[in-house]
Amino acid sequence: MSDRIFLRGVQVHAHHGVFAEERKLGQRFVFDVDYWVDAGAYAASDDHSRAVSYADVHETVVAVATGKPVALIEALAENVAAALLSRFPTIEQVRIELHKPGAPIAGIFSDVGVEIIRRRGEA
Repeated sequence: MSDRIFLRGVQVHAHHGVFAEERKLGQRFVFDVDYWVDAGAYAASDDHSRAVSYADVHETVVAVATGKPVALIEALAENVAAALLSRFPTIEQVRIELHKPGAPIAGIFSDVGVEIIRRRGEA
């Protein structure tokens, strides 16, 4: 059995991007995170100590996002997914949707982003 837990709209000011100005000034990134665990046993017993806390997931996302800069949002999403799978062994799968609403595009748009799904044990 697998259950999905989600965290929406995690906003971080960080310094990622291809262009020097993006890395210098930084910009807003918004993360939507889904993670799958088998919550049945701990939910039935109401044992929060066995759950993957969304507060800890939030902390991990922010730590990775404000860490070492990368050029591509695909790389940033990959780093967040890898950190979550590494830190929380009960997470079976993670989905990261990363929005970059201030991307340096000469045009009118509301959002750009990437979505990745990573499963434990897959390369």
